[in-house]
Amino acid sequence: MALFKLEKKAPRGPAGKWDVVVAEDMCKACGFCLNVCPVDVFAWRKTPNRLGWFPMIVAKEQNCIGCMLCYQICPDFCIDVAVKQVGGLN
Repeated sequence: MALFKLEKKAPRGPAGKWDVVVAEDMCKACGFCLNVCPVDVFAWRKTPNRLGWFPMIVAKEQNCIGCMLCYQICPDFCIDVAVKQVGGLN
């Protein structure tokens, strides 16, 4: 079974319940997260970061199903995935 798949599936289950953050200044644009994501959350940034790379951005956070594959595969620990916080702090 291939790790990287070209075809992306429509999100099912817990989609939309996750916050996905990419530390763009740390990202070296390897594309692993883009390729491993089963539901098309990531895209290439159109302009370079301060290091001259065209890093990943979170393009469709609403698609995230919380599989954590991007978090696990990122070699530079640039990605954080967490459950969305509902409401404010009391």
